Parts: sequence; structure tokens; C-alpha cells
Amino acid sequence: MTKDKHDKRHFTRREFIKSTAVGATVVYLAPSLAFGSDTGFNDIKSRVVNVFHPKLITLDDQIHAQSVRQCVDETLLLLTQKKDIKDAWMQIFPDLKEKDTISLKVNCVNRKCPTHPQITYAIAESMINSFGMNPNNIIIWDRTTSELKKTGYTINETDKGIRCFGTVKSFSVPRWLINANQDESDGIGYDKSQPIDVGNGETSHLSKILTQMSTYMINVPVLKDHGKAGITLSLKNHYGTIDNPHDLHANYCDPFVGKINAAPQIKEKTKLIICDAAFGIYKGGPLGAPQWKHNSILASTDPVALDYTGMQIINAQRKKHNLDMVTQKAIHVKTAQTLGLGTSDPDKILLKESVLS
Repeated sequence: MTKDKHDKRHFTRREFIKSTAVGATVVYLAPSLAFGSDTGFNDIKSRVVNVFHPKLITLDDQIHAQSVRQCVDETLLLLTQKKDIKDAWMQIFPDLKEKDTISLKVNCVNRKCPTHPQITYAIAESMINSFGMNPNNIIIWDRTTSELKKTGYTINETDKGIRCFGTVKSFSVPRWLINANQDESDGIGYDKSQPIDVGNGETSHLSKILTQMSTYMINVPVLKDHGKAGITLSLKNHYGTIDNPHDLHANYCDPFVGKINAAPQIKEKTKLIICDAAFGIYKGGPLGAPQWKHNSILASTDPVALDYTGMQIINAQRKKHNLDMVTQKAIHVKTAQTLGLGTSDPDKILLKESVLS
């Protein structure tokens, strides 16, 4: 997109920038991802973008393809402060090589409120158009192929087109209830050669899609609350990356969520988080039907800052319905900050919001 074309886009923009004073100098983003110059060099903040589109959802509660692509591109432009979408993607993946694979970790555990395929494919198509990227070098994935299929994804394990499949083929609730391992004989499975420490004497194994097939990763979670962990956004999305999530729900899922995300295979490969906030669940999540239309996409390179921002959005909905805040349960957000994964300090988060039309 050229500068002239960008300047002539047919939408109105309102930006609300929160830029309160920063105390000690803290850099939460990798140097290559500390975007822009909103503050001085000694006052770098974690940037979170929230882009709304009133037509993101159609009258029959479907995601509008044209609006979502506009939303995705605008989100990246605001996040990187670039005027051309190709430049935005190049800032996120400055070292991308032709053979590199970018995987998109979605969340399909709730078929009524998943990471919507329209949003995930819009992200993939934006990369393909911007980089001239081989579509086969993009993998959309989650824990099971069956959940992906049930939520509308096109399963593809061939060497042509965007790939899409799960770590295992299907998920058995009875086996989960008795803490049995999933049958990996019909899927790529988990990397047993690289166990990760997830705290309290527990270890987990990561999906081979991440450890063996992904050069980089984009985390694409959903805006939902969670009965055990308070919220399930970018950090807890990786319960769908490990082989034993059933073992890790004590103490509000803490410190497990943070420790999983601190694993080098996740921390170093994750370059971007784009949260599907078209719909949201504020009570009774992670399962159930969506409870309100938020009509937006959230993005950041800081998973902790994004989850903190998403938590405030969920809390605002709960307040409207006279419910307790989820903050007291979502202690994993603070733990993730302690582990150096990002910031949950609102004074160190720069929030930019934009409304498209």
C-alpha cells in the first residue's frame, strides 16, 4: 500500500493514547520490537492496539471478511507506526527468510466462541500479500484437528496452500478425566525430547508443530474469562500447546501459565499476539456462547500487557452485570511479569484505540 493510498482510506479514526509517566526505565519488548517513538528512549512502554469496526460482525453474527482484513491491517499499522502494511510486517519479522515457517496458534476449545477462521486467514493472507510468502510456509494449528474442523477451519496437511492441523487428531474427554495421555499415534504429537519445567515439580511437553515445524509464531487467542484462571487470553492459550493441561489447574493455574510461556521455545518464537475480540465471554468461560459483541481486534508484542488490557475489558463487562472482577483469580498475569515476559503495570502500557468505518 503506498502512502497516498493509505492516506485516502475511507474510514475515520479516533485514537485514545494513554501515556502516563513512567517510573524506572524498563524495556519489556525485544529491541527489534520496541516499536516507534511514542516516548523517549528511557521511557519505552509496551504498546497495545485495540481496533474497532462496527461492521466486523454481520447481522447474522458472522465475521465480515472485508471488514476483518481492514481491521487486521490497520491493527498492524498502528502497532508498528508504519504507513504501509508490507513495512509493518517487515518490522515484526525483520529477519524472515524464504524457507522460514510462521505458525498461528489459535484457540478452538470452545466451538461457539473460537478464534474465528475469517480473522486467522485474514492474518495469513495479509502476510502472503505483503511478503510474497509461500502459503505452505504458514501453519494454522491448535491442540486437535477435530476442534479446528468443527470451528470452520479447512484442514490441510499437503504441500500446497496454507497448512492447518492439530497436534493430535482428536481429544477424548473421558481420557482427560482420568488424566490419561492422549493418543498421539494419528497426529504429529508432542516433543518428548524437550520437557519444560512448568513449576511445582511438574513438567510438560510442547507440540512438535511449535518445536519442530515453526520458525516463528503468532499467538491468536480469544477474549474470554475462565473459571479457574480468571481469564484465558494469550498466556493461557498455550494450555493448548502442551500435553498435560489437566494437571495444571491448581491455585488458579499459577505458576503454570507463566512458566509455560517462559519456555524458550515459546518466548523466543512468539513475535506477535493478535486477539480475536469480535465477541467476548465475561462469565462462565472458557466454554459457552459469546455474551457480547466487542467488534475489535487487539494486538501487541507483549503478551502480559495484552492480557492485562483484555482483563480490563472483561472486568468492565462484569461490572455492568454486578459481578466480581476477575483480577483476584488472574494471578498468572502478575507471575508472567515477574518472569520477565512483559508488564501488567498500566503506567508502562501505551494503549492506542482506533475506530474504523
